[in-house]
Amino acid sequence: MTKFTPIALLMCLAPLHVTGATPAEVQAPEWEISIATGYGEIENPIAGKRDGKSYLLPNFSYYGERFFFSNLTAGYSLLENENFYLDLVARPNEDGLYYQLEEHSSAGDGLLSNFMTHFRAAADPADAERKVSIVAGPSITLVSDWVDVSFSWFHDVSDVHHGSETHLSFDKQYPLFGGAIGFGIGATQKDADLVSYYYQFTEQEAGIYYNRYALAFPAADATDTYARLHFSYPLSKNLELRLAARYNRYDEAGRNLRFIEHPQTLNWFAGVQYTIGSGQ
Repeated sequence: MTKFTPIALLMCLAPLHVTGATPAEVQAPEWEISIATGYGEIENPIAGKRDGKSYLLPNFSYYGERFFFSNLTAGYSLLENENFYLDLVARPNEDGLYYQLEEHSSAGDGLLSNFMTHFRAAADPADAERKVSIVAGPSITLVSDWVDVSFSWFHDVSDVHHGSETHLSFDKQYPLFGGAIGFGIGATQKDADLVSYYYQFTEQEAGIYYNRYALAFPAADATDTYARLHFSYPLSKNLELRLAARYNRYDEAGRNLRFIEHPQTLNWFAGVQYTIGSGQ
């Protein structure tokens, strides 16, 4: 199953292409296109939604004097220097992408099953459908020899849930055995509007159980955390080995726990990548 959404999630959740340069260090304009072939898996935290997998992983990046694109992220640079830069960034919300993975269908046929559906004991998250939102806002990064610190605040600009999310991350890449190894740790705080949209039943979905769910699982902000590791090793001028993994921990606060089947997940990809670009 090679589909857009698994590829999109692998791009967002476990970035596999890291050049080691910041936008401030790029001689504009610079572009790069690559395609990785191998195998990757995405563990879906949402109950009733299938996991994803992919055998191909394309990557694209472009850095101009102000505008830049990196896979699913677009931005405009407001200020850059050797140790600091400030950008305006837009990107898809990750929670919504999980709903776009192939859903598990357990609907039955016939009049009896249709009749029983109206009297089931509880709503099923597998039946919930949610849109992918586009969030945008400022992003600040402090660059040092040991670690880069980024702080971002994004708000829904697509009129989906009107929520916001705040990101804090620590990332860096170092040379290792002729290749490069990188790490990242971070936290994302999601406000109650965003959490409610993706992890609470609507009145239509919950029916007579709506008030019960609202009392048992009151909407609130949630803070998710992650850790990621990636490694690359050159095999030739344009070909390199790529390994990446990301561990995610989802805060159960503010969420209806019927939605969270896996509060801890692991996404990963392993393969070889072929790259062309202005710097090749």
